[in-house]
Amino acid sequence: MTAADAAAVVALNATAEGLVGPLGADRLDWLRLIAAHAVVVDLDGRPAGFVLTFTPGSAYDSLAFESFTRTYADRFLLVDRIVIATEHRRQGIGTKVYRAIERSAKPFDRVVAAVPTDTPAHAFHTARGYQKVAEQRLPDGTLTTLVSKDLTG
Repeated sequence: MTAADAAAVVALNATAEGLVGPLGADRLDWLRLIAAHAVVVDLDGRPAGFVLTFTPGSAYDSLAFESFTRTYADRFLLVDRIVIATEHRRQGIGTKVYRAIERSAKPFDRVVAAVPTDTPAHAFHTARGYQKVAEQRLPDGTLTTLVSKDLTG
């Protein structure tokens, strides 16, 4: 992901609001620079999605990141957000991205995420072997489920 991708990423993020937090160009620029992975999924020369992940010790400032840091110290990779364009959902793109993330997360022992409760994202993570470790209520009242997938086995 480069600065040239910002407008497309912000627009994609807006299509998933309610499942992911809002994202403006300035915030994206900062997140892109501190992320472990800041990747745009390109299909036929057009952005079809993106993913942002963070490792322990980064300057990331989310409530979920703080909770996972308290729970797992430096032994996790956080998937902060993954967004796939509406017209490309249910085509296996998310699964492919998660496979790549899980491979790269092996040195951290686990992949973690905060997913909105009772949404397709929750079912997706459960089907991939993620287990609920806690619930967290965000300042806006949204209830999220903190999930983890152990990669040591």
